[in-house]
Amino acid sequence: MSKLSESEAGMSWLGNFPEAHRDTAAALLDELLLVGAKEFVQSMMQQFEKIRTDNLTDRPIAFYAEREVEKDKAGIIPIFGSATGRSVGKGPQPVPFDPIKPEVGSEGIVANLVTSFCRRHESVALNHPGPDLLREHRVGPVIIATDFIGSGQRIWKMLEAFRAVATIRSWKSYRYLKFYVVAYSGTEAGLRKVKSSRLSPQVLTVVGCPTLNVTFRHPTLDVVMTLCRTYPRGHQQPFGYDWTGALIAFEHGIPNNAPPILHSTARKWTPLFRKRSTIDAESVFPSSNRQEIASRAEKLLKIRDAETYLSDFRGSKWIETMLVLAAIERGARTYAQVSAASRIDIENVRDTLVFTEIALWTTDKLRLTRLGRSELQRLRKRRARRPLLPNDDKPYYYPTQLRAR
Repeated sequence: MSKLSESEAGMSWLGNFPEAHRDTAAALLDELLLVGAKEFVQSMMQQFEKIRTDNLTDRPIAFYAEREVEKDKAGIIPIFGSATGRSVGKGPQPVPFDPIKPEVGSEGIVANLVTSFCRRHESVALNHPGPDLLREHRVGPVIIATDFIGSGQRIWKMLEAFRAVATIRSWKSYRYLKFYVVAYSGTEAGLRKVKSSRLSPQVLTVVGCPTLNVTFRHPTLDVVMTLCRTYPRGHQQPFGYDWTGALIAFEHGIPNNAPPILHSTARKWTPLFRKRSTIDAESVFPSSNRQEIASRAEKLLKIRDAETYLSDFRGSKWIETMLVLAAIERGARTYAQVSAASRIDIENVRDTLVFTEIALWTTDKLRLTRLGRSELQRLRKRRARRPLLPNDDKPYYYPTQLRAR
């Protein structure tokens, strides 16, 4: 997989910069997590399916796509029904997709996703039901779906709009309802905000979100931040909404939490994703997350043709394990940070860390042990040659401690 900075769209964007800034801009571009449409849909569907299969009751699931909620002088308006008394009526209508408006485009994509899942499982999944249907079907789990949690404010407000409904508060107090928030990715600060909701939602994400502060280390971080402050000049939030610095883009749009250098047209700046729409750069998005992992293997482990090895189970596990170790070596201290650095989904990161801890390569505090550092050193000594992968004659080279006993 070629680097984003070496793509036609990337090189065109880099042409905005003087020679002195071009390498820094390319480094920023190549740390962007690109999420293709197919990858997004499949991963979100898997999250929905997991909740459906884990739902041990016979009560159906209510699905809602993230949306803006209304406010008045008294505060957030209930999402349906009323703040007092028995709630009746229909639920909020799904938001239609609009590729020209990134905010609506994102909500519409997720709404279409929810509709598809509910049609596939119509006996156990309800699409944006109101109080009448919730009561009639005795709904149990409630899922709010979104593509990305940046600051967490929008989802938190939507949860508050549910809590503003008197009937919802009553059902929640009797533990009739359990709330979930499902997103492809989210920043750690945004996830904390959502989890702070008084509805106590369980938050599920697929991959950790890379951000400026986590991805880059000093002094490179200082140089990258200076670049973001410089282009477009004078932007009030040069690291994105709420100063998040998110380095992620979806094929259907880039969030406003990403640095404006990537999407703003202020002061006649020419961005890569004009007005947060990716419609002019669709060709840069990979068809699967495996391509992203292969790119990280080349960057962090210096392994060429990594995608070839990822097609084999043993090769895939080897590369993913080495990427987890490399991410920890670079300073990742949470599952989400390891995922963001390696592009490996959080569930696989969690499973891999169980094995590396058994092998005495990592500690329970996500630190490398002497043995773990030794394994990375062995890899780097061989990286000038083709990596030695496990085969029938030479089983999995690394997990002496991990083999079945």
